[in-house]
Amino acid sequence: MRVGFYVEAATMDPHLSGSKIDRQVYHNLFEPLLVLDTKLQIKPGLAESWSQPDPKTIVFKLRQGVKFHDDTEFDAESVKFNFDRMQNPETKSLRTGEIANVQNAEVVDKYTVKLNLKKPDAALLATLTDRAGMIISPAAVKKFGADLQRNPVGTGPFQFVEWVKDDHLSLKRFDGYWNKTGGPYLDGIRYRPIPDDTVKTQSLVGGEIDVMDYVAPRDVAMLKGNANVQEVDVESLATFNYQLNTTRAPFDKKELRQAVAYALDVTAIVKGVWLNVGVPSNGPIAPSSWAYDSSIKPIQRDVAKAKELLKAGGKPDGFTFNCITNNIPINVQEAEAMKAQLAEVGITMEVTLVDSARLAADQNARNFDMTSYQWSGRPDPDGNTFQFFKTQPGSGVNFAGYSNPKVDEILDKTREVSDQAERKKLYSELVKILQEDMPWIFILHPIEPKAFSPKVQGYDPIPDGMIRFKDMWLK
Repeated sequence: MRVGFYVEAATMDPHLSGSKIDRQVYHNLFEPLLVLDTKLQIKPGLAESWSQPDPKTIVFKLRQGVKFHDDTEFDAESVKFNFDRMQNPETKSLRTGEIANVQNAEVVDKYTVKLNLKKPDAALLATLTDRAGMIISPAAVKKFGADLQRNPVGTGPFQFVEWVKDDHLSLKRFDGYWNKTGGPYLDGIRYRPIPDDTVKTQSLVGGEIDVMDYVAPRDVAMLKGNANVQEVDVESLATFNYQLNTTRAPFDKKELRQAVAYALDVTAIVKGVWLNVGVPSNGPIAPSSWAYDSSIKPIQRDVAKAKELLKAGGKPDGFTFNCITNNIPINVQEAEAMKAQLAEVGITMEVTLVDSARLAADQNARNFDMTSYQWSGRPDPDGNTFQFFKTQPGSGVNFAGYSNPKVDEILDKTREVSDQAERKKLYSELVKILQEDMPWIFILHPIEPKAFSPKVQGYDPIPDGMIRFKDMWLK
């Protein structure tokens, strides 16, 4: 199977990744303790069952007979090793915030592991369906050290072959895969970064690739009308935004963050740049989530208010800042639209275009004024909020450096409360505060258009946007 990516992958270490593209590969290389079905229901993964004897304890019964790609055995010790690694500050794992409520992982017996929690966590099971729940071979971690990023070893249906930067990343079928139901049918998968949307679309139509992981909005209608292409709109949990660096000038001043937000016409951006392949965003939670509050409207452009905020922020004549974003067409077009709108109120936005690896490095180092940020979303709203807006320890991807004690309190409470209606009220309160503090500029909740060759069979869309190739094949 030949897959066209819109950008290059950043790292093959799930504990260090902040990239959506990386996840597309992970879901074929690694397996999490739990998985999602197409209705976002949580199902057994590497854990064949689980129980919760009390609100602060989760017990997982693990599958037996599972091997890592390096022929070592998956067991409770390997699960504990992975949690210990994510919690070790030296790892600098981006998963730290996601498992902040885990006190420790305890081996009960060879195939039973217990998570002892610091406090109840209503979101944790959903969190473990993704990178925080993916189990890496302990032997590989010890063998490769920092080079694990380019030598990944999991238990998934496909195993790593090679990664040639800016050219391809290859996997092959893992013949020792434990699950004998269905696939893997494919001999292998070859991922290829093709940042140019036109080239990628032509590659699919011309038969050079079989899958486009993402279709640019301008190409959606054309591909829908092409009888030689399958186009699928996948309901999404994603959110596309901009993080503002609140730890340094100019965005350490709330008024200047607000001035940017009120100077932008998000509706026009969604219409003109995204061609309405998505809806304007009112916050970090997508309309497809049970926690979405439609009564909270997206920020509307108000030029007069933006100018008042500039005065209040001590910059009546405007100011200059830099925005770093991916060097891909849709991001470039969006940046150009934002730049023009901001100029109308005296704000100058300089734009630095970088590849995904540089973008991730600058975000991790907090080396930016504003950075684009695309998040593919999580089945529980905690995954779209806690790690981004919690002061500590949810700072793994809180690149904005945002900190508000009231927000911290709300985020903690959303994990402790099990009643969904009560949790929804808390998330509504959170969104209202974020619209006031404005650590992010909320732009869009996209749909996830994907396209396939007619030869591709067996695709089962899951709203997290990830393509799992285990049961897919080429006719």
